[in-house]
Amino acid sequence: MVAPDLPQEAEVVVVGGGCMGASIAFHLARRDVDVVLLEKGHVAGGATGHSGALVRQHYEARIGIRFARQSLAFFRRFEKETGFSCDFRTTGFLSGTRERDLPAFDALLELLRSEGVRAERLTPSDAKAMEPQLEVSDYAALIHDPDAGYADPIATANGFAAAAAVEGAKVFDDCTVASIATQSGRVAGLKVRGAGLLRSGRVVVAAGNWTRDLMAAVGPRLPIRYVRGEVAILRRPVDFGPPPKIHFDFYGNTYSRPDGEKDTLAGYMDTDPRKTIRDHDLVETLPATTARDIRTRLAKRFPRMAEAQPRGGWAGAYDVTPDSYPILDRVGPEGLFVAVGFSGHGFKLSPEVGRLVAEHVSTDRRPEWLEPLRASRFADGSPIRPDAPFPRRGRRLP
Repeated sequence: MVAPDLPQEAEVVVVGGGCMGASIAFHLARRDVDVVLLEKGHVAGGATGHSGALVRQHYEARIGIRFARQSLAFFRRFEKETGFSCDFRTTGFLSGTRERDLPAFDALLELLRSEGVRAERLTPSDAKAMEPQLEVSDYAALIHDPDAGYADPIATANGFAAAAAVEGAKVFDDCTVASIATQSGRVAGLKVRGAGLLRSGRVVVAAGNWTRDLMAAVGPRLPIRYVRGEVAILRRPVDFGPPPKIHFDFYGNTYSRPDGEKDTLAGYMDTDPRKTIRDHDLVETLPATTARDIRTRLAKRFPRMAEAQPRGGWAGAYDVTPDSYPILDRVGPEGLFVAVGFSGHGFKLSPEVGRLVAEHVSTDRRPEWLEPLRASRFADGSPIRPDAPFPRRGRRLP
């Protein structure tokens, strides 16, 4: 639907048609809430459509593991829950440690297991048998999560949006929100370009890189910066063998996953502060020098990838918080909620984020798991901290 068809009012309006906004709208509609979802372009047209779409449980903080575990379970039953496919594929996940970091590695392994992750400790020879193309000579041990995988991010967001519509939500493309309207300290609705005021007492802003701008006039300044993220697509050599598992190389600062039967998707693991940018709408072709650097780094771990054929890629912007965990909270005027700051790893959390934010919005009771993700945590000195920090060795290969 388009702007001229907008209703005059709704119980809740969700701004942003990426995986987060669509998931929130779906879970609200499931609760029989009268909800409208507004997207300024088309569903999954922003950061979601450029996501690496990994679905893994490998986090250093309990809160991340818990969100990821619940979301992974949802991805595995996505079609049953929504009636639509997200094309989830189980690949497994591998990541290794060098000798010097074994104590931190084992602490992380124990944390994952304590939260119910089926994390296995492998010897390098075990891992080599599982992943013949993987270079393991510098590893002392590896973690294997057999349940991890990836999904199609565009299919996921569209699946959530379509399922929300089936449940009674109204979904609108090409609807740009000009501003948030308030009255007497409460949200009064949204001013939509070309359609006027859409009245609502509750608004959820899940607009990714545009959230901070939309909130600027009505809410507190959110501690969000924009960081350039880059992804390369590489065609594996024809005799490479079966598609590899997801792999995190903390020492080479690369992650990789299969992209179908022939290609590998790869990028940098960190959100390097040196790559902070001002233009949050930046989405462009991947520079050739960056594509070569990613391939060179990846080939340190998968030597045959030195022969890989570049197949393109992209560069975009992540909305990043100081602790790299999202803000999921009610902020500013009464009735205004935000879901922002996913720091490049939000896709895999979207099912559980949608469920919990919908519960908060529809009941006015903040779920226990959202308490650590309140907006005030940075000001009051309680950001999310790793429960089992695993050393990261920076962007340069040692």
